[in-house]
Amino acid sequence: MKIGIGIDTGGTYTDAVLYHFENKTILGTAKSLTTKEDLSIGILGAIDGLPADLLKKAEIVSLSTTLATNACVEDKGGRAKLFFFGGDEKIIGELGGKYGLPEVSEICVMDSNTDFSGNVISEPDWGLFEEKLREAAQAEAEGVGIIEMNAMKNGAFIEKKARGILRGSYSNEMPAACSYELFSELNCLRRGAGTLLNARLFPLIKEFLDAIKKALSVRGIDAPLVIVRSDGGLMSEMFSAERPVETLLSGPAASVLGGAFLTGEKNAVVIDMGGTTTDVAVVMDGRPVMSRAGISVGKWKTFVGGLYIKTAGLGGDSAVRYNNGRLILEDFRVIPLCEAACEYPRIIENLRSSVEIKTHTRPLYEHYALLKDISGRRGYTDFEKRFCAALEKGPLAAEAAASAVKKDIYTLDVRNLIQNGVINVIGLTPTDIMHIRGDFNKYRTEASVFGAEFAALNLGISVEELCESVYSEVKRKLYLCAVTALLEINNENFMKNGVSDEVVNFLNDCHSARNGGKPFNFAPVTDFTLIGIGAPANIFIPGVAEALNAKYIIPEHYDVANALGAVTGSVSASYSVEVRPVYGTAGTTGYTVHGAGGAVVYKKKNEAVEAAKREAEREALAEAERRGAGGGATVQIKVTDDTAEAKDGRIYLGTAVTAYAYYNPFNF
Repeated sequence: MKIGIGIDTGGTYTDAVLYHFENKTILGTAKSLTTKEDLSIGILGAIDGLPADLLKKAEIVSLSTTLATNACVEDKGGRAKLFFFGGDEKIIGELGGKYGLPEVSEICVMDSNTDFSGNVISEPDWGLFEEKLREAAQAEAEGVGIIEMNAMKNGAFIEKKARGILRGSYSNEMPAACSYELFSELNCLRRGAGTLLNARLFPLIKEFLDAIKKALSVRGIDAPLVIVRSDGGLMSEMFSAERPVETLLSGPAASVLGGAFLTGEKNAVVIDMGGTTTDVAVVMDGRPVMSRAGISVGKWKTFVGGLYIKTAGLGGDSAVRYNNGRLILEDFRVIPLCEAACEYPRIIENLRSSVEIKTHTRPLYEHYALLKDISGRRGYTDFEKRFCAALEKGPLAAEAAASAVKKDIYTLDVRNLIQNGVINVIGLTPTDIMHIRGDFNKYRTEASVFGAEFAALNLGISVEELCESVYSEVKRKLYLCAVTALLEINNENFMKNGVSDEVVNFLNDCHSARNGGKPFNFAPVTDFTLIGIGAPANIFIPGVAEALNAKYIIPEHYDVANALGAVTGSVSASYSVEVRPVYGTAGTTGYTVHGAGGAVVYKKKNEAVEAAKREAEREALAEAERRGAGGGATVQIKVTDDTAEAKDGRIYLGTAVTAYAYYNPFNF
């Protein structure tokens, strides 16, 4: 019997599946709450829901997670430092933010003199680099990113030397990655953003993998680990620890694979609504649509290759707030009141007191809860440490928490603690509304009612109207996600730049017109089937399908599709090599191949393309092996010319050569 375990750790739930590879059957499924304070607890809870007599027979454990996705959406992550060699501070400051880079003052920009071809004219001040490394270590940096502007033209000489210096002194304290290891594209700002993000995700993926291994060890499960990448392929445990940015859309990619597997639909929109985010992907002709550019999540724009997935900060645990008489469904996650009240019953007494106040500009039903002890850590202010100390005995309501550190609720600023995952916010959410309406009953509904009463009072509506408004807002946002996803895969400009605000506003007006009050009633429709994945899918997807005049399927095991997708994937790797024309006074004089070993010039285009093919295939196979592939990987090569329209016809700009290697680890 060939058995595998699929585990998906999301922001709210951890799911598990036991799968029989030969019969292609599901032998058991289970769910457990994700426990942020110790992920292994939630993982054990999910594993223990599977048939105990079969668990130890598992020959492989395949993982997926939305932890990296959620961290990007919520702008969280570990402390990281980016060293940018050869960059222009002014350009980084003006344009870096478009890719997710922080203020240039937070980046260590160092001189590195290279010519246009990337040849090193003078090396950086390595003594200064070591001094900056010491400063990062003293600030307890949890990851380091290293990028040199022309690394893709000179074989990454500077990056490799910088990493060697770092590893010589701080290999165990500060894990590091160079941009050339992660990406082969030339845009240094986008490479820099992806490299910094990788560094910020080091502690997150380490915590995840450590928790998985701890849970498996407790239950005596001894099987190799693989993890789903952003493109739906798999990679080894070691590889994912070194390149956590590759897990950027791990959970969403697994949900696409799981949804397609469960339904067999050839043309579909897969909508996976979790606790923190909603991920929308499209399947055409039986295959998930791939992103035509690097993945973008939240503020981050990277060169990470993957499936086309549109991620929005919308989930069952999205914060419900109000402002100037308007209901707001925020794009970040809080702990539902009903859930928190199970662990901290005192919250109900706090809520009972808060609703006695008729109106307030701030949501007084919200609480703060401590996740991590920072009392002995450097890099946090005295105020932040005092605030955390006030939470040591349990969550405090917003006003009480502010008062404990001699602040008022209007000047209390704990954003840094929230972003670093030190504290959590507890608040009103769609999950609470589901409890009030009876669509979901697992936690303490009384807490949800108190929070809803306070919000309704401040909105001047009844609790019933509040519940209906929250449901309507969730469906509206899901509708916009689905429509914009379909627009983007159908339009090259939208795919590259996203759907503009004007178009989104128009789509929103179209949705509103369905309920009357508008002079027109134009409504987009689709022949694609909507596939609902995730715990709240059966509540909200039917309404979205109705708005799109589409068929929908909520498949069996829809609530654990991510875990199923994780255990039905394969190892894959790709590598791209660019060919660029060389121009002289007489026109094109040659063709440069920008490969891993540097730039090589050929006289003829076909010679350059063939050389690029050989290098792309070699590097793709090597990459697949690093990701955990055994022998027998197959390779496909794609060659794409880039041209532009000009007065005298089309101009040749270059050629992209990409090799794809595939290997199925489940063919025992």
